[in-house]
Amino acid sequence: MGAVVGALAGLAAEAVAHVATHPLAVASAFALSVALTGAIHVDGFLDGCDAFFASVSAERRLEILKDPRHGTFAVAGFAAVLALWLAALWSLPPASYPLALALCAASSRWSSVIHALYVPYGRAGAVTRAFEGRPPLGVLGLGLALVIALAWPFGARGAAAAAASLALAALCVRWIRSRLGGGLVGDAYGFTIVVAEVGALVTLAF
Repeated sequence: MGAVVGALAGLAAEAVAHVATHPLAVASAFALSVALTGAIHVDGFLDGCDAFFASVSAERRLEILKDPRHGTFAVAGFAAVLALWLAALWSLPPASYPLALALCAASSRWSSVIHALYVPYGRAGAVTRAFEGRPPLGVLGLGLALVIALAWPFGARGAAAAAASLALAALCVRWIRSRLGGGLVGDAYGFTIVVAEVGALVTLAF
C-alpha cells in the first residue's frame, strides 16, 4: 500500500512539473504523500512528538497519545521534519518522483511493520497483551522483495535509502519502547514511519 501511495503522489507531482514550476511540483509531492494516507502517519508523528519528548511518566505519555490536541513538541518536531522533507524533494528531479516516493514509502512501512513480529502492544503504562494481527511472514517477504526491486534502479543510493529507513525505524522503536515501558501503540508506528520515510528520502537525495 505504501508503494502505491508513493507512486501515485510521485506521478501526480511529476505531471505538475511538466505544466508548472518546480516549487509547485515539490509542494504537490509532499501534499499528496500526506493526503493520500489521510494524514494518519503524520498524526501519529505529531502525537508521538508530544508524548515521547515529554518529561512525564509512561502512563502520562499514553494519555497524551489519546489527546487529539497538539502541543509545542508536535509543532517543533513537524517543522524540523517538514524542512528535511521539502529539501529532499527539492533536490530530486521530478522525473524520479514516482519511483523515489514509492521506494521511500514502501521501505519505511516495511521497516516499521517488521517490529510487530516481536514487540508487544503496550497500553496503560505496561505491556498488556501480545500485539494482535502480527504480519504474516509471507507478506513481509513480499514487502522486502518489493523494496529491493524499487531500490535497484537507484543503485547504491537506493540501497542506502532502504538501509537508512531500516536503521531509523529500529532506533525509533527502541527509543519509543523505553518511553512507553516496553510496548508499542498505533501512534508509535505512525511516528516511526514518518521518521523512516523522510530519512530514506533525504538519503536518496544525496
